[in-house]
Amino acid sequence: MSIELVMPRAGLTMVEGTISSWLVSEGAAVKKGDTIMEYENEKNTIEFACTESGFLHILAQEGDTVPVGGPIAVVAASKEEYDGLTAGTAPKAEAAPTVEDAVPAPAVAAASVAAPQNAEDGRIRATGYAKKLAREKGVSLSGIKGTGPNGRVLAQDVLDALTAAPAAAPAAAPAFVPSGEAAVDVVTKIPMNGIRKAIANNMYNSLQSMAQCTAAAEIDVTDLLAYRQKLVAQQDFLGCKVTVNDLLSMAVVKMLKKHPLVNATFDGKTIFAHSSVNLSVAVAAEAGLMVPVVRGADRMGLVQLHNAMKDLADRARDKQLRDGEQSNGTFTISNVGMFPIDWSTPIINPPQVAIMGFGRAVKKMAVVNDQPAVRSMMTMYLTFDHRVIDGLEVGRVMEDMQTLLCNPELITA
Repeated sequence: MSIELVMPRAGLTMVEGTISSWLVSEGAAVKKGDTIMEYENEKNTIEFACTESGFLHILAQEGDTVPVGGPIAVVAASKEEYDGLTAGTAPKAEAAPTVEDAVPAPAVAAASVAAPQNAEDGRIRATGYAKKLAREKGVSLSGIKGTGPNGRVLAQDVLDALTAAPAAAPAAAPAFVPSGEAAVDVVTKIPMNGIRKAIANNMYNSLQSMAQCTAAAEIDVTDLLAYRQKLVAQQDFLGCKVTVNDLLSMAVVKMLKKHPLVNATFDGKTIFAHSSVNLSVAVAAEAGLMVPVVRGADRMGLVQLHNAMKDLADRARDKQLRDGEQSNGTFTISNVGMFPIDWSTPIINPPQVAIMGFGRAVKKMAVVNDQPAVRSMMTMYLTFDHRVIDGLEVGRVMEDMQTLLCNPELITA
């Protein structure tokens, strides 16, 4: 009897998945437990382990977006049944049993899929985004050494290969377009699939469902930057190089312990104030915005928080986050200080009720003790759900953050 394979639900909020790549070919003999496909949901790239043994007939192709529970393939019990499927004469396949909130398949499911990238069968192991990036850049994956699990090529490996490659010959000058003749407009179609589509939906729904308001203040961070340099000078002792973002995050955690109404979630009817700070950290990745969660950030010291955030950020950029590592956050921090951005109006990540952001540090003339002085100034901004948080609470939050950032020793006290 043929068995139908369907798109699993990898997480409570998943409604559809996009097939990144099939790891086996049409008609291949597969075994139960073999990793046969990779798909993307709104958070991650996940491996799909086959639930039956037999011969694979693929229904959904690479790049297709399939709703949860929708058919993606059929496994025929015998070669004769497979021939009947492809000829259209076989009986309808049974649906395979599904598991709600499926978890990613193990990285090594069977020897046939755990081979290194230069496997004897010639198949190159690479993430879906690495393959897409290689196609766009005209790079062959065969010459790239993968740094992912089991030698898998990651997107960063492709970027590193591009950086290491010798410079290409200068392109020929564009053809002369006589005056009055219109230049050719090349239009590229970019489908809204996978992570990008989920981000678009989440951002739109967030603005439509909340009374969002943003407050901003310019803070003197001269002493904060000097304190950070002292910590950097002790990096051998600490075991890590403390960043400005580490100190900003630690300050936010300290502030949230004083303001439980801000470290809260809201379902539209009930406010849930959380005693533990699960800090969502916005990470810019090639595939789109990722927001992994540092659970129990209020129970961590500065070094422990640094290590936790670095681990999550590195894996987020390589799309290696595990299922659930972007859920159950209680507050989000977004730092755009590495870009020429002074301030913005970040969008809340529901069901959270607030998000705090930080712009770049800029040297400016300021007044210190009634005297002009050059100081490093940074804008911090808080977007909050005005249904839950009023102006008085916002003022107190900003006041406490100013105290922490202007007196950085208090951050690690």
